[in-house]
Amino acid sequence: MDYTDIQTKLRQHNLADTFPLLRKKVTEIGDWELAEQTENLWATYQQMLQFLLQGVTDAQEERIRNNICHTLSFIAHRLERLEHIKQHPEEKYAYVAKEMRRLDSFENIITQFELSANEMREIQHDKLLRDTVRQHRMEELTELHERQVVQLFNWIWTSEIWQNTDTEQANRLLFSDTISSYDKAIFISAVTLSLLEFADVAKLLFLLDGYLVEDDQISQRSIVGFVLAFHVHYDQFKDQQELIDRLNIYHDDTSFIHDLYAVMMQLQMSCVTESVTSKMRNDIMPALMRGVMAKKKKDLSTDTSSTDPNTFVEHGENPEWMDDERMNKKMREMVEMQVEGADVYYATFSMMKGFPFFNQMPHWFYPFSLSEHSVAGLKSFTNSHVNKFFRMLLNGSPFCNSDKYSLCFSLSNFGSMTESAIEAQINSQIPKGMNLDELAESEEVQKPKRADIRRHYVFDLYRFYHNYPYKQQFTNPFVLLKKHPLTPFSHPLLQKLLAETPEEMEQYADFLMRKEFYQAALDIFQALATNEFDASLASIWQKIGFCHQKLQHTEETIHAYTVANNIKPHSKWTLRHLATLCSSTGRMEEAVLYYQQLVAIQPENQKYLIGTALSLMQCERYEEALPLLHKAFYLDEQSQQVKLLLAWSLIVNGQKDDAIKFIFDLQQADAMNEEANLLFGIVMLLDGRTKEAYSQLRPLCSADNCANLRRKLDTLCRHHHLDSTATTLLMDALILPID
Repeated sequence: MDYTDIQTKLRQHNLADTFPLLRKKVTEIGDWELAEQTENLWATYQQMLQFLLQGVTDAQEERIRNNICHTLSFIAHRLERLEHIKQHPEEKYAYVAKEMRRLDSFENIITQFELSANEMREIQHDKLLRDTVRQHRMEELTELHERQVVQLFNWIWTSEIWQNTDTEQANRLLFSDTISSYDKAIFISAVTLSLLEFADVAKLLFLLDGYLVEDDQISQRSIVGFVLAFHVHYDQFKDQQELIDRLNIYHDDTSFIHDLYAVMMQLQMSCVTESVTSKMRNDIMPALMRGVMAKKKKDLSTDTSSTDPNTFVEHGENPEWMDDERMNKKMREMVEMQVEGADVYYATFSMMKGFPFFNQMPHWFYPFSLSEHSVAGLKSFTNSHVNKFFRMLLNGSPFCNSDKYSLCFSLSNFGSMTESAIEAQINSQIPKGMNLDELAESEEVQKPKRADIRRHYVFDLYRFYHNYPYKQQFTNPFVLLKKHPLTPFSHPLLQKLLAETPEEMEQYADFLMRKEFYQAALDIFQALATNEFDASLASIWQKIGFCHQKLQHTEETIHAYTVANNIKPHSKWTLRHLATLCSSTGRMEEAVLYYQQLVAIQPENQKYLIGTALSLMQCERYEEALPLLHKAFYLDEQSQQVKLLLAWSLIVNGQKDDAIKFIFDLQQADAMNEEANLLFGIVMLLDGRTKEAYSQLRPLCSADNCANLRRKLDTLCRHHHLDSTATTLLMDALILPID
């Protein structure tokens, strides 16, 4: 029995199975404190059982038993953590946890944190201090503060299950007026990573409370951490009454519900990062680079004739306007992906995480700040113009926090030798009539949006779990999200919370469908499709059908499309899918009906005309197919497909003389057209020219062509144009070596 089973049995109040196992595990681990707690609980429970046998009743029995189960659950969590550390001493978590336990306490860490923060504030406002003294002292305190941040992060990350005193200290930090929002955001990340290591309902509730903080950096990090940990460890949280009660409070909080959907969407968007990266690397970026190179080539050219589009065509090149159009299209695609929340810069920056800054685990979660002492390298640019531009770029860029640090360190490596070149490039990019100071000022007044903070934090988490040097020692939550997408129906508690949000639910399902999470989307659409007779649900049934189709559920697909067509007839989208699906599954009579409805809606649509004719021909209703094919030929006299279909239909209808005209036309256009040559041989056979037909058909008799020819000859036999025995002999002659 593993720890997951133990926790499940404890939630079921099964002490008979769990007590012996936990007493054994405590002995194996050798933790005297947990051993003493366990034995005390066992003694209490033994006494309860003895009272029962003596006929003594106690009104507090149920409460005591529940408390024993709760305490044993806490002990089991601690044992799991200690066993993991014991079995994997080489892992970063194990040796950091061992190192952190040498510190005094959580309370002392926060106290020292506040003391150094107060001292920094006093020095900054002490007007009597000389500048050199102030600078020296601030540098010392900054280094101390950095060590304290790392220490705090590591303490929280490796902390055990929180008790009431731990929660009190965490709240003290969160609501401290002394500790900065920057440091609180890092603290929230440490709580999240601790939760993802081992389930702890106290930490989960703390993140839920953190969402209520007015600071967006804290609230959005809190809700991202809450949703991620809730999904990863749901089985261990689902029966926690305190969590259930707390979520009930949020039931009517529209702002929370909206943010919850937004977080779910952003987390699931992270699961398509690989496909986004592939598109950026193999499609968008090459197209943009080709456009840039073509433009440079154009600018460098002194030949005025090169401006003539005909010249470009002659040399196999595109005129500039075509390159611009293609570039703009690719740029729009990239912008649209960004707006939707895609991580378009992952590939660019994933290779830029080798700077020493990223050796420290907490640094992956630092909110970006140009005042962070680690990025002081920007000060190496003595030219204030260049420095100001870089600061503006970093503050206002669409990059996540860790990517901004990567870019910052890269920029710092430019060196002073390139400053003049950089400044010239900057000046060329600034819009006419606006100077850099105005641009910088406009950037400074822009407050980061909640959605951006949320998105960038998810990007930071994704980069950590995919690029951190010790990533193999962590269980990647994004792998779980990809395997088991997060939906309103993933967990009963979530379903209860989001049950009355059909509009947002449908929007989220649409998103999942676009990102090809078809089963997850289907679960939502099916819940929204409350009946099969409401016309307002037609689009939902269409989407149900589409998801089923992508999942290759044929019968369910046809049923859903049929429902959509019944409650909202004459939808081309539905009819087209029904016609195609029925045709591909051999339901040709049904396919005919759907194609005929499409033709009635769009009589001049050649695809519908051909589809109807093909379906009729499959049903051997060749006479009905002929008028449709003649109309299709009228609409497009160059269509090779229509000519072939017409020729064959005419042959089956006994009009071989009319058919031969189309066959000759096809052969004249392409003497190697096998289908046309096959039909020509069949016409010879119908004319009684068996030997000539044999000579015509023998070279064409590959495996595929023989099967095609046999089907055609069988059709002609059924329509009484050929004798079945004679055709069988001919097929044998074509296949067997009789020469």
